[in-house]
Amino acid sequence: MKSRIAHPYSLLAILLLFVLMVQARLWAPYWDTHNVQAILTWDAMGYYIYLPAHFIYHDLGHMAFASDIMREYNPSSSFYQAFQVPGGPEGQLVTKYTCGLALLWTPFFFLGHWAAGWLGYPQDGFSVPYQIAIAFGGLLFALLGLGLLRRVLLRYFSDVVTTLVLVLLVLGSNYFQYAVFDAAMAHNYLFTGYALLLWLTIRWHERPTRLGAFFIGLTLGILVLIRPSEAVAAVVPLLWNVGSVAAVRAKLALLKERWADVLLLALGGLLGVLPQALYWHWATGHFLFYSYGDQHFSFFKPHLWSVLFSFRKGWLLYSPLLLVPLAGLAVLWRTHRALAVPVLAFTVLNLWVVSAWDIWWYGGSIGQRALVQSYAVLALPYAAVVAWLLMPERRPALRVAAVVVAVLLVDLNLFQHWQYMRSIINPEEMNRRYYFAVFNKTMPSQSDYAMLDVKTHLPKSERHYKPQPLGKLDFENQPVDAASGISADQGYFSRQSFHADQAHAYGPALTLKLGEAGLQPGQYVRASCRVFSDYGAWGNKLVMSVERNGKNLDWNAVRLQNNLSLNRSWNLVYFDAPLPDDALPDDVLKVYVLSDGGSSCYIDDVQAELMKPKTGW
Repeated sequence: MKSRIAHPYSLLAILLLFVLMVQARLWAPYWDTHNVQAILTWDAMGYYIYLPAHFIYHDLGHMAFASDIMREYNPSSSFYQAFQVPGGPEGQLVTKYTCGLALLWTPFFFLGHWAAGWLGYPQDGFSVPYQIAIAFGGLLFALLGLGLLRRVLLRYFSDVVTTLVLVLLVLGSNYFQYAVFDAAMAHNYLFTGYALLLWLTIRWHERPTRLGAFFIGLTLGILVLIRPSEAVAAVVPLLWNVGSVAAVRAKLALLKERWADVLLLALGGLLGVLPQALYWHWATGHFLFYSYGDQHFSFFKPHLWSVLFSFRKGWLLYSPLLLVPLAGLAVLWRTHRALAVPVLAFTVLNLWVVSAWDIWWYGGSIGQRALVQSYAVLALPYAAVVAWLLMPERRPALRVAAVVVAVLLVDLNLFQHWQYMRSIINPEEMNRRYYFAVFNKTMPSQSDYAMLDVKTHLPKSERHYKPQPLGKLDFENQPVDAASGISADQGYFSRQSFHADQAHAYGPALTLKLGEAGLQPGQYVRASCRVFSDYGAWGNKLVMSVERNGKNLDWNAVRLQNNLSLNRSWNLVYFDAPLPDDALPDDVLKVYVLSDGGSSCYIDDVQAELMKPKTGW
């Protein structure tokens, strides 16, 4: 008799998903960019820096090498990943981030270190081989996590249900971003950790062993070692199989009977967090140390609505399919009460902790990255809904509707991931206006990008308006002067421009009195300029203000750098805004460039135009 592979559909699904994720990673490699798009950048650099500091530079205390890394690879805007030890010797640093990921990365780090030497790359911890090793190490952990979750789901659900849940989780949520493109962030590894915790918890409750209890504790400890707030995971094994009052009594009796297992679980947890305690004691003199400075939790003022539904980082806005597992909690409660209690308790507690963080948007991300790791637990109610839909008594029309909605939302999710990778979806500053301005667009316009900064736009499309020039500054007839910023280095259809840099925060202003220009309250005015930069006009803004007696009556500004900008080319930047309803003829309209610590760039053709509706509109 020929042997058959058990549960082939879910196994095939994982293998195909892994191939897809590898292909997606190769589509956007970024490991030799020498900028913030690389793998080991921003927070990921903070998790990783233990390894090169200890094994290459032997300087975990002062990290003097960091300045060279910052200059060569530009991994972040500043070296915020470590800071001066409070009250410690001058120059003694402590890292902001815990060392859990560094421990998991150790084999990949040494692989990258060997490859760098063999291939002739700098063995500095950040050259291409290290970046590649960490990137593909993240993919291997994703494969491991999905494999473990598959085994968990198959314990309670069919192969078909398991397959559908795995596909929907990977392709229908922001898990895809953190398993593939941002795999050096903590969330992918935590997801795998949660899947392992579920599997170990199931195994221990089916057949309690001391070794199993120890590994449950060790897994919990490593989750905390990666991210201390993951201590909420402890409710999963604690409440597992507790679906009734009788089950509570049985669980307490089991724990009392197997008290040695409880002690070993606690020992495993302590061993898991021990490396961080030892590092903190070495660096600061304290076994416990708060390394996040003035960033804190506000447990009595959680940002729950913003975390769930905001256009900035709303979890269910950017991953709407995850409404299914939330609704599935009710289904799971009816069908698998012993699973529903720990899953519900974890979900509520985790949402509370995540939304209580003062920086509730968690920096640059698509959607709520802080919840990605919880998807392993939410897979259980997800599967409960899918199983409910596949029951024979369900109407075919309901199933068809569910399939159509799922396909559309998966398509939306993947497209928005593409937008995010193309910087169309902004990683930190999304808002309602801009979300709808770029929704379903592959090539947004300058007017669309302006919605990221200004609150208004033309009531109708631009074709209904005829621009009427009001004034322009081309700097052509102004004397070249380093003090004023007028430069002959670049010019748009001329030989001169204004050089905006940190020494010239405010550019020359185009100034018009509203009455003399024939402007009326409520009319739309377009402010525009041409900008030239070598590597992006980051941190610079085009400003249009209306002043009365030297004070701002109205003020609008847009950034000079967006997805339409090309390096070493003259780019047109503009936006439209209405004049205030209470504007007076003597009020002054000003258009100028503001460089608030921005990068160097050249400005030309600063102008204002009245957007006059065409006749017959």
